[in-house]
Amino acid sequence: MNKITVVNLNSKPYFSEKKIKGITQKFLQLLKKKNYYLEIFLISNQKMKFLNKKFRNKDKTTNILTFIEPKKFPHPESKLKILGEIYLNAEILNFKSQVSSLVAHGVLHLFGFKHKKKSDRIKMEATEQKLLCQILNPSAKG
Repeated sequence: MNKITVVNLNSKPYFSEKKIKGITQKFLQLLKKKNYYLEIFLISNQKMKFLNKKFRNKDKTTNILTFIEPKKFPHPESKLKILGEIYLNAEILNFKSQVSSLVAHGVLHLFGFKHKKKSDRIKMEATEQKLLCQILNPSAKG
């Protein structure tokens, strides 16, 4: 079983933490990933800009940041494999499909997908679309 923690760091609830957790669980199931732990944080535009500047040296906001758990990072004993953290800019997200898309994108990054090279981007986008098709339209074959 996977464990997902969703934390809203904003003063108002933008999205249901339970729904985000459910979507993320479904993505992990579709990817056939078991015994993983990850955290998702819903943050403000201002906090996202700060993180983007600090960790990517980009002085602007973004819709998502993903941080893979460093190897050999100390943790209490657990049977779960710790993936990392996903930060979503809750202030600029507005649709279920957009939240689902970004969560899929973040989860794929945590599993090593990249999009700097064109071939990597094509592979990542295809996997993302397949996941989204299966989540947003379960009766369709992806």
